[in-house]
Amino acid sequence: MIEKLDLIIMKIFFLISIIIIAIIFLGRKAFNSAKRNLFKDQAAWSGKDIKIKYNNSIELIESNDNDNFLKIIADESKIYLDNQSKEEE
Repeated sequence: MIEKLDLIIMKIFFLISIIIIAIIFLGRKAFNSAKRNLFKDQAAWSGKDIKIKYNNSIELIESNDNDNFLKIIADESKIYLDNQSKEEE
């Protein structure tokens, strides 16, 4: 009876070990794949200049010279999205 119990415990331990090893290998593969996909686009964009088209619109002329760069980008984005929505209508 004890031998059967020992055999069952060994089988359970063996199955748990195989499952843990499989999870580790699959997790590592998934992690490397996700890392590769996340940084794939970074290599494509590195070294390229981002060019922003500026409009001579009233909203930008009214903005202060002391505005920071992010404010200018936000204003340009808002104007662009407004123009796109007007074209769709």
